[in-house]
Amino acid sequence: MVEVLKGNLSQINVIDLLSLLTKARHSGRLFLKTDKEQGFVFLNQGEIYAANFGEKKGYDALLKLTALTQGNFSFQDELTTSERHFDEDTKSILEKINVQLQAAVSARVLQNKVLSLIPKGKEVSLQPQEWMVIALSQKQLNLSKIAKELRMDINQVFKIANKLEKQGLAKLQDKEEIMPQEKQQKYIPLLFWKTLKTELATLIGPIAEAVIEDEIKSLGEIKERFPYDKISTLLERISEEIDDPDKKIIFQKKILEILKRI
Repeated sequence: MVEVLKGNLSQINVIDLLSLLTKARHSGRLFLKTDKEQGFVFLNQGEIYAANFGEKKGYDALLKLTALTQGNFSFQDELTTSERHFDEDTKSILEKINVQLQAAVSARVLQNKVLSLIPKGKEVSLQPQEWMVIALSQKQLNLSKIAKELRMDINQVFKIANKLEKQGLAKLQDKEEIMPQEKQQKYIPLLFWKTLKTELATLIGPIAEAVIEDEIKSLGEIKERFPYDKISTLLERISEEIDDPDKKIIFQKKILEILKRI
Protein backbone atom coordinates (compact mmCIF):
# COMPACT_ATOMS: atom_id res chain seq x y z
CA MET A 1 0.00 0.00 0.00
CA VAL A 2 1.66 3.20 -1.24
CA GLU A 3 0.48 6.80 -0.80
CA VAL A 4 0.74 8.08 -4.37
CA LEU A 5 -0.20 11.70 -3.79
CA LYS A 6 -1.64 14.03 -1.20
CA GLY A 7 -2.41 17.71 -0.85
CA ASN A 8 -4.99 20.40 -0.16
CA LEU A 9 -8.15 21.09 -2.13
CA SER A 10 -7.11 24.72 -2.46
CA GLN A 11 -4.50 23.43 -4.92
CA ILE A 12 -6.77 21.32 -7.14
CA ASN A 13 -10.50 20.66 -7.35
CA VAL A 14 -11.88 17.15 -6.87
CA ILE A 15 -13.10 16.77 -10.47
CA ASP A 16 -9.61 17.51 -11.84
CA LEU A 17 -8.09 15.23 -9.22
CA LEU A 18 -10.34 12.33 -10.24
CA SER A 19 -9.67 13.00 -13.92
CA LEU A 20 -5.94 12.79 -13.22
CA LEU A 21 -6.31 9.46 -11.41
CA THR A 22 -8.59 8.15 -14.15
CA LYS A 23 -6.24 9.05 -17.00
CA ALA A 24 -3.32 7.42 -15.15
CA ARG A 25 -5.52 4.30 -14.64
CA HIS A 26 -4.83 4.18 -10.92
CA SER A 27 -6.38 1.61 -8.60
CA GLY A 28 -6.91 2.47 -4.95
CA ARG A 29 -8.72 4.83 -2.60
CA LEU A 30 -8.97 8.60 -2.70
CA PHE A 31 -9.51 9.93 0.83
CA LEU A 32 -11.00 13.41 1.31
CA LYS A 33 -11.29 15.08 4.70
CA THR A 34 -12.79 18.38 5.86
CA ASP A 35 -12.95 19.77 9.38
CA LYS A 36 -16.29 18.05 9.93
CA GLU A 37 -16.61 15.16 7.47
CA GLN A 38 -14.67 12.69 5.41
CA GLY A 39 -15.28 10.55 2.36
CA PHE A 40 -13.76 8.01 0.00
CA VAL A 41 -13.73 7.32 -3.73
CA PHE A 42 -12.54 3.89 -4.91
CA LEU A 43 -11.06 3.30 -8.34
CA ASN A 44 -10.06 0.20 -10.28
CA GLN A 45 -7.83 0.74 -13.31
CA GLY A 46 -9.02 4.34 -13.48
CA GLU A 47 -12.72 3.50 -13.21
CA ILE A 48 -14.72 4.79 -10.22
CA TYR A 49 -16.75 1.97 -8.69
CA ALA A 50 -17.68 3.19 -5.20
CA ALA A 51 -17.99 6.40 -3.17
CA ASN A 52 -18.91 7.22 0.42
CA PHE A 53 -19.42 10.56 2.17
CA GLY A 54 -20.92 10.58 5.64
CA GLU A 55 -24.13 8.56 5.37
CA LYS A 56 -24.34 9.01 1.60
CA LYS A 57 -23.23 6.40 -0.92
CA GLY A 58 -22.84 6.19 -4.66
CA TYR A 59 -23.75 9.13 -6.90
CA ASP A 60 -25.04 11.34 -4.08
CA ALA A 61 -21.82 10.85 -2.16
CA LEU A 62 -19.67 11.54 -5.22
CA LEU A 63 -21.63 14.72 -6.00
CA LYS A 64 -21.03 16.01 -2.47
CA LEU A 65 -17.35 15.10 -2.59
CA THR A 66 -16.75 16.83 -5.92
CA ALA A 67 -18.38 20.00 -4.56
CA LEU A 68 -15.79 20.28 -1.77
CA THR A 69 -13.50 23.31 -2.00
CA GLN A 70 -11.73 23.00 1.35
CA GLY A 71 -9.95 20.13 3.05
CA ASN A 72 -7.16 17.65 2.43
CA PHE A 73 -6.84 14.65 0.16
CA SER A 74 -4.62 11.61 -0.21
CA PHE A 75 -4.60 8.68 -2.62
CA GLN A 76 -3.34 5.25 -1.67
CA ASP A 77 -2.74 2.37 -4.06
CA GLU A 78 -4.23 -1.09 -3.54
CA LEU A 79 -6.92 -0.13 -1.01
CA THR A 80 -10.24 -1.66 -2.09
CA THR A 81 -13.83 -2.16 -0.93
CA SER A 82 -16.36 -4.91 -1.55
CA GLU A 83 -19.04 -2.30 -2.23
CA ARG A 84 -19.93 -1.35 -5.79
CA HIS A 85 -22.07 1.71 -6.50
CA PHE A 86 -21.39 2.44 -10.18
CA ASP A 87 -21.79 0.47 -13.41
CA GLU A 88 -21.63 3.52 -15.69
CA ASP A 89 -18.26 4.46 -17.20
CA THR A 90 -16.31 7.08 -15.24
CA LYS A 91 -16.12 9.61 -18.09
CA SER A 92 -19.93 9.79 -18.27
CA ILE A 93 -20.23 10.00 -14.47
CA LEU A 94 -17.79 12.92 -14.22
CA GLU A 95 -19.39 14.76 -17.16
CA LYS A 96 -22.82 14.45 -15.53
CA ILE A 97 -21.50 15.65 -12.18
CA ASN A 98 -19.66 18.56 -13.78
CA VAL A 99 -22.93 19.75 -15.37
CA GLN A 100 -24.65 19.62 -11.97
CA LEU A 101 -21.81 21.48 -10.29
CA GLN A 102 -21.95 24.23 -12.91
CA ALA A 103 -25.73 24.48 -12.45
CA ALA A 104 -25.23 24.78 -8.69
CA VAL A 105 -22.71 27.60 -9.20
CA SER A 106 -25.17 29.40 -11.50
CA ALA A 107 -27.93 28.97 -8.91
CA ARG A 108 -25.72 30.49 -6.19
CA VAL A 109 -25.00 33.46 -8.45
CA LEU A 110 -28.73 33.85 -9.19
CA GLN A 111 -29.59 33.75 -5.48
CA ASN A 112 -27.52 36.89 -4.97
CA LYS A 113 -29.28 38.81 -7.74
CA VAL A 114 -31.74 41.58 -6.96
CA LEU A 115 -34.88 42.40 -8.92
CA SER A 116 -35.28 45.96 -10.22
CA LEU A 117 -38.66 47.08 -11.52
CA ILE A 118 -38.92 48.58 -14.99
CA PRO A 119 -41.77 51.08 -15.60
CA LYS A 120 -43.97 49.69 -18.36
CA GLY A 121 -47.12 51.11 -19.89
CA LYS A 122 -48.72 47.70 -20.35
CA GLU A 123 -51.55 45.83 -18.71
CA VAL A 124 -50.54 43.02 -16.39
CA SER A 125 -52.26 40.67 -14.02
CA LEU A 126 -50.13 39.18 -11.25
CA GLN A 127 -50.62 36.41 -8.71
CA PRO A 128 -50.36 37.08 -4.93
CA GLN A 129 -46.92 35.48 -4.69
CA GLU A 130 -45.69 37.61 -7.58
CA TRP A 131 -46.89 40.75 -5.79
CA MET A 132 -45.01 39.67 -2.67
CA VAL A 133 -41.77 39.17 -4.61
CA ILE A 134 -42.20 42.61 -6.22
CA ALA A 135 -42.86 44.31 -2.90
CA LEU A 136 -39.80 42.80 -1.19
CA SER A 137 -37.62 43.55 -4.21
CA GLN A 138 -38.20 47.24 -3.45
CA LYS A 139 -36.17 46.75 -0.29
CA GLN A 140 -33.27 45.58 -2.53
CA LEU A 141 -33.29 42.11 -1.00
CA ASN A 142 -31.61 39.45 -3.11
CA LEU A 143 -33.63 36.46 -4.30
CA SER A 144 -32.30 34.23 -1.54
CA LYS A 145 -33.44 36.68 1.15
CA ILE A 146 -36.82 37.14 -0.55
CA ALA A 147 -37.33 33.38 -0.49
CA LYS A 148 -36.44 33.31 3.21
CA GLU A 149 -38.75 36.23 4.05
CA LEU A 150 -41.68 34.62 2.22
CA ARG A 151 -40.80 31.09 3.36
CA MET A 152 -40.92 30.13 -0.29
CA ASP A 153 -38.82 27.60 -2.18
CA ILE A 154 -35.92 29.40 -3.87
CA ASN A 155 -36.74 27.72 -7.19
CA GLN A 156 -40.24 29.21 -7.08
CA VAL A 157 -38.73 32.66 -6.53
CA PHE A 158 -36.42 32.02 -9.53
CA LYS A 159 -39.46 31.20 -11.70
CA ILE A 160 -41.31 34.33 -10.61
CA ALA A 161 -38.24 36.53 -11.20
CA ASN A 162 -37.69 35.01 -14.66
CA LYS A 163 -41.37 35.50 -15.53
CA LEU A 164 -41.27 39.18 -14.50
CA GLU A 165 -38.09 39.64 -16.53
CA LYS A 166 -39.60 38.00 -19.63
CA GLN A 167 -42.67 40.23 -19.29
CA GLY A 168 -40.38 43.25 -19.27
CA LEU A 169 -41.53 44.26 -15.80
CA ALA A 170 -38.23 43.76 -13.99
CA LYS A 171 -34.55 43.11 -14.50
CA LEU A 172 -32.24 40.80 -12.56
CA GLN A 173 -29.07 42.62 -11.54
CA ASP A 174 -26.12 42.40 -9.23
CA LYS A 175 -26.71 44.60 -6.20
CA GLU A 176 -23.55 46.55 -7.03
CA GLU A 177 -25.15 47.62 -10.34
CA ILE A 178 -27.97 49.43 -8.54
CA MET A 179 -27.44 52.95 -7.32
CA PRO A 180 -27.49 52.77 -3.51
CA GLN A 181 -30.34 54.53 -1.78
CA GLU A 182 -29.26 57.22 0.68
CA LYS A 183 -31.39 55.63 3.31
CA GLN A 184 -33.49 52.49 3.29
CA GLN A 185 -36.95 53.31 4.57
CA LYS A 186 -38.44 51.00 7.16
CA TYR A 187 -42.05 52.10 6.60
CA ILE A 188 -44.13 52.95 3.53
CA PRO A 189 -43.86 56.71 2.80
CA LEU A 190 -47.00 58.71 3.61
CA LEU A 191 -47.07 60.07 0.07
CA PHE A 192 -47.86 56.56 -1.14
CA TRP A 193 -51.27 56.55 0.55
CA LYS A 194 -52.40 59.71 -1.17
CA THR A 195 -51.36 58.31 -4.54
CA LEU A 196 -52.99 54.95 -3.81
CA LYS A 197 -56.25 56.63 -2.77
CA THR A 198 -56.29 58.74 -5.95
CA GLU A 199 -55.70 55.77 -8.25
CA LEU A 200 -58.23 53.56 -6.48
CA ALA A 201 -60.86 56.30 -6.40
CA THR A 202 -60.77 56.60 -10.18
CA LEU A 203 -61.86 52.97 -10.33
CA ILE A 204 -64.28 52.44 -7.44
CA GLY A 205 -65.26 55.98 -6.47
CA PRO A 206 -65.35 57.71 -3.08
CA ILE A 207 -65.34 54.46 -1.09
CA ALA A 208 -61.64 54.06 -1.98
CA GLU A 209 -60.38 55.69 1.22
CA ALA A 210 -62.65 53.55 3.40
CA VAL A 211 -61.51 50.38 1.62
CA ILE A 212 -57.85 51.28 2.19
CA GLU A 213 -58.41 52.21 5.84
CA ASP A 214 -60.36 49.00 6.54
CA GLU A 215 -57.72 46.78 4.99
CA ILE A 216 -54.89 48.53 6.85
CA LYS A 217 -56.80 48.10 10.10
CA SER A 218 -57.52 44.42 9.37
CA LEU A 219 -53.75 43.88 9.13
CA GLY A 220 -53.27 45.48 12.53
CA GLU A 221 -51.32 48.41 11.14
CA ILE A 222 -51.52 52.19 10.71
CA LYS A 223 -50.51 54.34 7.74
CA GLU A 224 -47.76 56.15 9.64
CA ARG A 225 -45.91 52.92 10.45
CA PHE A 226 -46.98 50.50 7.74
CA PRO A 227 -44.16 47.96 7.12
CA TYR A 228 -42.85 47.12 3.67
CA ASP A 229 -43.29 43.38 4.18
CA LYS A 230 -47.09 43.74 4.41
CA ILE A 231 -47.65 45.96 1.39
CA SER A 232 -48.09 43.04 -1.02
CA THR A 233 -50.84 41.54 1.17
CA LEU A 234 -52.58 44.90 1.43
CA LEU A 235 -52.48 45.52 -2.32
CA GLU A 236 -53.81 42.06 -3.05
CA ARG A 237 -56.73 42.56 -0.66
CA ILE A 238 -57.55 45.96 -2.11
CA SER A 239 -57.38 44.51 -5.61
CA GLU A 240 -59.95 41.86 -4.65
CA GLU A 241 -62.40 44.65 -3.80
CA ILE A 242 -62.54 45.58 -7.50
CA ASP A 243 -65.26 43.49 -9.14
CA ASP A 244 -64.60 44.51 -12.73
CA PRO A 245 -61.69 42.36 -14.07
CA ASP A 246 -60.64 45.10 -16.52
CA LYS A 247 -60.52 47.69 -13.76
CA LYS A 248 -58.51 45.29 -11.60
CA ILE A 249 -55.89 44.99 -14.34
CA ILE A 250 -55.74 48.78 -14.72
CA PHE A 251 -55.31 49.14 -10.98
CA GLN A 252 -52.51 46.57 -10.87
CA LYS A 253 -50.70 48.34 -13.71
CA LYS A 254 -50.93 51.66 -11.87
CA ILE A 255 -49.69 50.10 -8.64
CA LEU A 256 -46.61 48.75 -10.42
CA GLU A 257 -45.73 52.32 -11.29
CA ILE A 258 -46.37 53.45 -7.70
CA LEU A 259 -44.19 50.66 -6.29
CA LYS A 260 -41.40 51.72 -8.61
CA ARG A 261 -41.41 55.21 -7.14
CA ILE A 262 -41.72 54.50 -3.39
